[in-house]
This record gives sequence, structure tokens and C-alpha cells, in this order.
Amino acid sequence: MKMMKRFAAAALSLLLVPGLAACSGGGDKADFEMDVQQVYGELTALPDMPAMIELPEDKALDFLGLDYSQCVQAVAAISAMNIQADEIWLVEAKDGSAAAEIEELARARVEQRMEEFKNYAPDQYQVLENAAILREGNYVVLLASQDIESLKDAFNKAAGID
Repeated sequence: MKMMKRFAAAALSLLLVPGLAACSGGGDKADFEMDVQQVYGELTALPDMPAMIELPEDKALDFLGLDYSQCVQAVAAISAMNIQADEIWLVEAKDGSAAAEIEELARARVEQRMEEFKNYAPDQYQVLENAAILREGNYVVLLASQDIESLKDAFNKAAGID
């Protein structure tokens, strides 16, 4: 009887594997590539995008906690006006572990900024509530904008994501 249960469990496992693979969203995320500087240039060229300050490596670490030594390539930019919550991170992490840490850092950053804006700038709080944190393989993207849908659409187009 034990042998029959083991066989049934093994057979069921083999049947579930293709179903789980189908849920992965298709495509091999390891094949995804993006030039973060090029995509950043396209995003900041949008007509309604506010002026942004691209943070150098030392400022990204001090200001955002983003350690560029964990990155293959990265751009982190904040709104030039500190009363606006607009922010863009385009990061290719060295590996999956670094990408997970950067994704968590991005989530913490949004939460921290929400706390900052909660009581004095409800419109900017809303910008952060609608912020998008995307992960594609080792790439992590944070987009916060007044017009988040246009920024996400422009990002998808620039990055070649359908």
C-alpha cells in the first residue's frame, strides 16, 4: 500500500509540473535585457515628466541605500523638486539574490516616502500609493509618477516588454 501511495504522489507531481510552468507568464526572463541608460533617457524625455536628478553611485547609497556594487548597471533618479514624489530606479542586479534585496529596498523606499508625504502632501502620497515596482529576471524597476500609467507604458515600450 505504501508503494502505491508513493507511486500516486510521484505521478501527480509529474502531472503538476507542466501546469506550474504554464503559470510562469511565458518567456524566459533570463533572456530579458535592457540598457538602463537608454530606457531612462526615453522616460525622462516624456513631455509631462518633471526634471529629475540622476544620483551618482555614492549618493544612491547614502540617499536610497542602493549599493551599486550589487549592480551590473543602474540608474536611480529623484525629482529635482523635493516636494514631488516622482522617482525612477532602473537596475540590473548582479544575480537573483541581489535583485531580491534591491526589490525589497525599493518597497521600503516607497513605504518610507509615503510616511514622509502622508500628512502634508496627499497628492504626492497618492503618487507613491500608485508606484510600480517591477521585476524581470535580475532587473528591478521602481516607477513613481503623477501619470504612472503613461510612465509604465513608456517603460514597457522602451524596454521591449509586451
